[in-house]
Amino acid sequence: MAKIRSKRFVSIGRKIVLDATLLMSLFVVIFSFYIYISMQKNALKRYEQQVIINNEVSGANIDHYISSMITATRSVYINHPLMNFLRDHHSQKELEANEARITEYFKSVYYASTTAAQICLVIPEENLSILYEPRLLKFYNSDIDPSVKIPEMESFRDIYVEPTHVKTDYGLRVPAMDRYPADERVITVWLPIADLPTDPKPIAYMAIDIPIIFITENCNAIYEKDETVYVVDENDQIIASNDFSAQMQCFLDYYPWYQNRNGTEIIVRHKQDLLAETHIRSAYFDWRIIKITPASSVYALTTGQMISMLVLFGLLALSCLTLISARILRYVKSLREITDYMEKERERRSWDQDHRMNDTIFYQERDEISSLMESFQRLMDSLKEHAIQKYELKLAYTKSELKTMQAQINPHFIYNVIQCFATNALKDRNLKQYQMISSFGQMLHYAMVLEPAMVTVQQEIEYIGRYIALQQMRFDQQLTMVYEIEPGSGEFRIPKMSIQPLIENSIIHGELMRKRGSAIRVRTAVREERFWLLVEDNGVPVTEETVRRIHQKMDLVRKKLLNEHESAEQKQAAVLEYTVKEDDNHNHFIGVENVFSRLILSFGECDFRIYANYVNGTSVEFYVPLKARSLQEVES
Repeated sequence: MAKIRSKRFVSIGRKIVLDATLLMSLFVVIFSFYIYISMQKNALKRYEQQVIINNEVSGANIDHYISSMITATRSVYINHPLMNFLRDHHSQKELEANEARITEYFKSVYYASTTAAQICLVIPEENLSILYEPRLLKFYNSDIDPSVKIPEMESFRDIYVEPTHVKTDYGLRVPAMDRYPADERVITVWLPIADLPTDPKPIAYMAIDIPIIFITENCNAIYEKDETVYVVDENDQIIASNDFSAQMQCFLDYYPWYQNRNGTEIIVRHKQDLLAETHIRSAYFDWRIIKITPASSVYALTTGQMISMLVLFGLLALSCLTLISARILRYVKSLREITDYMEKERERRSWDQDHRMNDTIFYQERDEISSLMESFQRLMDSLKEHAIQKYELKLAYTKSELKTMQAQINPHFIYNVIQCFATNALKDRNLKQYQMISSFGQMLHYAMVLEPAMVTVQQEIEYIGRYIALQQMRFDQQLTMVYEIEPGSGEFRIPKMSIQPLIENSIIHGELMRKRGSAIRVRTAVREERFWLLVEDNGVPVTEETVRRIHQKMDLVRKKLLNEHESAEQKQAAVLEYTVKEDDNHNHFIGVENVFSRLILSFGECDFRIYANYVNGTSVEFYVPLKARSLQEVES
């Protein structure tokens, strides 16, 4: 009790309010987390749909532009005079004569791709290179410069897109003023021209420089100021980007963790960034538009909505919690008043007065608290009667204790007197009498010392040895004792004097001291988590009527001791009833009923058998669990 009172007092109302607050907070957190995750998924889904639409529009514009330019370039096949010029050998004079025709062709290509920076026609067999500057409407022609690398294309259907590079003059030594801006970055689309339908092998090549600014402007509508857009080719080279420094670089140098998704996923998250990738559907090139967006910008609207919802939800939860707390504290106040009242009554010891609890505490509702007040009032009414009964019991106990003290003789005094008798017998050299008195003294000491109540099987065997020796000297009759103590069972603890009463029954009821060749066997073992004890003799076999009568008595003992409606004191009284009683000749005996009742009280359960054995004698068996249990454990 002192340990409980040393703890700091915490009101149950405060505990309930705290628990309600924690539960509601937990609910708010879980609910908010669920809503936030759902809103994030919806925001990511909207972002994905927006990326798909915007990127497909930008990709379609780029593809349409380049496709139109390629179609315009192939119009040469319906321009027969120009095809004849490209097919036949010609001189500078013939070039000048066809200059207008070549100019018209270049213009038609430029009109299909109005952002083209340069258009170059290369005729390898004639070692002729013609460069057209559409913004200046100027022609330049010269021999093919060795620095010009013509892609290998086997058929007129082949198309090659040269990655982003700084614009060159194809070795035609164009003046710097005509090449403005000189550091312009472009991609070059190479298209072969063949002598169709005679030979599909290319006889000339068209190179069209497209400024990167064209691709960048097409992507302006699909990114915000905090986003970065990359147009990447099949070799992961950055063709164009709103990050100017990234152009002409490898995309993997910026994002080494990136792997080509091949259309399996559109959006991939890495740390605080979202990477959205879409392919440009084109028959001429394999490009991808990759947009890098900070996750915070995608979820910005979601975060704002979540904060607003949390504030509103928190206000509602706080209002609800306030109402609940007020109701709880109201009831707790009544409980505290009852507690204070009972504590004051206890200190004043005034529970036997006539005033009632309702005179002090006013509680009008009918619920558990009013029932508690009524229960306390009945308790206080019964305390007066209890005090009187307690006083009467105390007087009765005092008288009983005085009688017990008067009848008590010190066991050690008796043991010492017997040892004096044994010593005197030894002085008179009466060895047999000394052995009898000494054995009896040791037996008396073992039986009269109450502690410990539980002893090992081996200690019981030693006590039995002294008892048998005393009986043999008393009757001058030889009795064979056989002990079969299996390993593990000798140290098992049983109630003191559990085996000796069974040996005594065998000697008395089996009449072993009246016949020669008498024997008793004691066996112990541990079998299937239970301790087994067997005592068998070769004396008079027990009759079936006696077996039936003994088993009936055992059933009565079991029911009496295991009755859940009786207290531990009542069960202990029942043990005394079956332990010390008189037979028809008014002789006290301690037999199998004694052992059975004490084993039940010690172990909670006990199996018993008595029967006539195969050696024309009687056997008694007991089975108990390996773990002893107290009376309280048995009752529970």
